[in-house]
Amino acid sequence: MKKIFVFTINLYQAFVSTLLKNILGVNKMCRFSPTCSEYAKRTISKDGVLLGLKKSTIRILRCQPFFSD
Repeated sequence: MKKIFVFTINLYQAFVSTLLKNILGVNKMCRFSPTCSEYAKRTISKDGVLLGLKKSTIRILRCQPFFSD
């Protein structure tokens, strides 16, 4: 199951993210380092699918510009 999610994230990084960057003309789209998708891959690989998805979802929700730290 982990491999399916990591593979899906790899596809997103290779195609969708690259396409969005080219269309919008932005080099860096994520305010966090590592990017949200890279963080998702790491947490899913380390913590498992359920906990990894939970942590990744929270991170992605924090990545929008209206969230205050």
